[in-house]
Amino acid sequence: MAGPAVIAFLSTGRCGTQWLAAGLDALYPAIGVEHEPIGPLYRPRRYFRRYDDPDAMLEVPELAAHLRRIERARRPYIETGWPLFAALPLLAARLPDRLRIVHLTRHPVPSALSHLAHKSYADSPRDDPYTRLATLGPSDPRVFQSHYADVWDRFSPYEKCLFWWTEVHRFGLELPAKIAPVPVLRIKSEEILSGKREAMGPLLEFMQLPWDERWRAHAGRVVDRWHHHSDEPVDPLDVHRHPGTVEVAGELGYDLDDLDLPALRARYRGQPDPGLDRVGRFERAGI
Repeated sequence: MAGPAVIAFLSTGRCGTQWLAAGLDALYPAIGVEHEPIGPLYRPRRYFRRYDDPDAMLEVPELAAHLRRIERARRPYIETGWPLFAALPLLAARLPDRLRIVHLTRHPVPSALSHLAHKSYADSPRDDPYTRLATLGPSDPRVFQSHYADVWDRFSPYEKCLFWWTEVHRFGLELPAKIAPVPVLRIKSEEILSGKREAMGPLLEFMQLPWDERWRAHAGRVVDRWHHHSDEPVDPLDVHRHPGTVEVAGELGYDLDDLDLPALRARYRGQPDPGLDRVGRFERAGI
């Protein structure tokens, strides 16, 4: 007999997952909601697209303990944090009758600029557990764009963030056929962040939750704890140099020519900070 629903979000991060978690937690007290309960310990750089042996992830003690907790949950459980994506094949194998996946997307250019401002890409100077264990690079096993490994050192940080966006969302496009009949909903973060019923409705219905008028007020809340800027020289239109990114963007319905470049520069250009705010307990654990 199937237990309560488990709803997992698939995203790159920087697309409203903290906002969603805060709203769901506040408005639906009967469900369990977490954002990044084990942070980078899903280790996507090791376990990405591990369809043939998803149980290999269980060698990570923190992950195995977290999965046991999810399996034993007596109420619906929602996890929105981005490192979770590596574990979706495992969850599909272990909880096929309970799992529902939300593929949450964002336009690649503002998404990459946001990650750039956080120095959130593989092997970045930030050098913390997230960049060492979680943000994918071209030398990691089973990535789609392994052909970039030989030229990675010549990529700008912005291009490395585009690489990350492309890997995660190509995985999101591939996943439904790999784990059928697990239901998958694809939805744009740009739409749901409005808090409007017509945008939130399909998402809430998929999660088997009723509409709540308080979403409209929640739309005005700033929940994201991390707002950074970058002084890296960057041309957002360099996205056109990467056919894989262009292809995935098109499949997800994003127009790469529909960009407000002055607004993007105003939002993301500025004095950077150390970028160490997300390390916390994982760095202290010596990871």
